[in-house]
Amino acid sequence: MRERAWIIAVVASSALLGAACSSGSDSSTTPASSGGGGGATASVGVKDFAFDPSTVTVSAGETTITVTNTGSAEHSFTLDDDSASVDVEPGESQTVVVNVSADAGFHCEYHSQMTGTLTVS
Repeated sequence: MRERAWIIAVVASSALLGAACSSGSDSSTTPASSGGGGGATASVGVKDFAFDPSTVTVSAGETTITVTNTGSAEHSFTLDDDSASVDVEPGESQTVVVNVSADAGFHCEYHSQMTGTLTVS
């Protein structure tokens, strides 16, 4: 399953090449937006061993999430059910496509204290 998620992430990365990335927000919730391509998008930052925001509101179905690591350590963005995961090196951004129908948790596989929630609106 992880290989499938990795392939989806690589394809999504290629499709989004050149897209602007956000490294966080002042709010604890960031709504996903629908792009012109028909799919929803959202952004999550990683800094100081925490996700920012830690709660991300998405629509049910497929959402492309851009994860930007502004810290100094490698992190992952992994759904708790392992259906999607991407590793993000320091100073880099990666995209991962998630498909959720109900609220779902996410975490960093390298740092167990790093957790968050995808809230389906």
